[in-house]
Amino acid sequence: MGRISIFVCTIAVIFIFFLLSRSSNNNHRPIHRRLRSNSTHSAESYDDKFNLTNRIVRLFPEIDVDPTDWFVSLHELTQWNLQQAQREFLHRSQREMVIHDKNHDGFVSFSEYAPPSTWFHHADGDSFGYDTSWWKEEHFNASDIDGNGLLNLTEFNDFLHPADSKNPNLRQWLCKAEVRERDMDRDGKVNFKEFFHGLFDLVRNYDEGSYNDSRHFDDSMDASARVLFSQLDKDGDGYLSDIELLPIIGKLHPSGHHYAKQQAEDIISQAEIDEDGRLTLSEMIENPYPFYSAIFNNDKDEIG
Repeated sequence: MGRISIFVCTIAVIFIFFLLSRSSNNNHRPIHRRLRSNSTHSAESYDDKFNLTNRIVRLFPEIDVDPTDWFVSLHELTQWNLQQAQREFLHRSQREMVIHDKNHDGFVSFSEYAPPSTWFHHADGDSFGYDTSWWKEEHFNASDIDGNGLLNLTEFNDFLHPADSKNPNLRQWLCKAEVRERDMDRDGKVNFKEFFHGLFDLVRNYDEGSYNDSRHFDDSMDASARVLFSQLDKDGDGYLSDIELLPIIGKLHPSGHHYAKQQAEDIISQAEIDEDGRLTLSEMIENPYPFYSAIFNNDKDEIG
């Protein structure tokens, strides 16, 4: 009886298919294409979801390392993001080094280097408000840790990413660059007005994690700015030198760790379900798309 039912159903399906294929009604054709398209889309969506899940399963133990407890904490995700950023920085530096290393000796000399086109230049030839030649030479020399007049890959990477460098000479160079950019009256220092309408904004935005427009301020903001200015002004002369900017240079030029933490906080807020500030594997699988870029970059590294 079961075989007869199967046979009858099979014949019916074949007959219906024959009638549809013989139909000359053009209105049916787009319906066929639409059904076929929807079916393909569903299959592709399932495959994408399946592949994304598998990649997250592989990714999870790489992030869950400090400690390995089947939870991804803010610290672990921040470190993972930072490692990926540092790897990308190094890859970019390697590509840039190939371009600038004209004699192919594995080093970049000052004469071989030209400033990147992404830096803003004024019509009078200044960059960030100061002389380009000064910027290039001082920046290059600050990056040259061993003082041999050449930059190896590590030094060149620091040169291109000074905010992420541990080289104290580069941090000092960043302070000098800030003074030159903010010093509107060209007296070599930053007065309170120059500090308030430029540097204080950056410090406040860093601390608050959001953009604030200094054109809209109240007495409390002015008082906060004066307190900070006074704390930085160690010699009490009413001005800030480049050395006195060192305590806040990390807020003026945030490092990769700052942005890695922001990204980690954003990912956890999107993916967590129980709102405990950390992620389980099931939460990551349930909400995979915040991790898409991390998975994509990780796959590229594995292929490379």
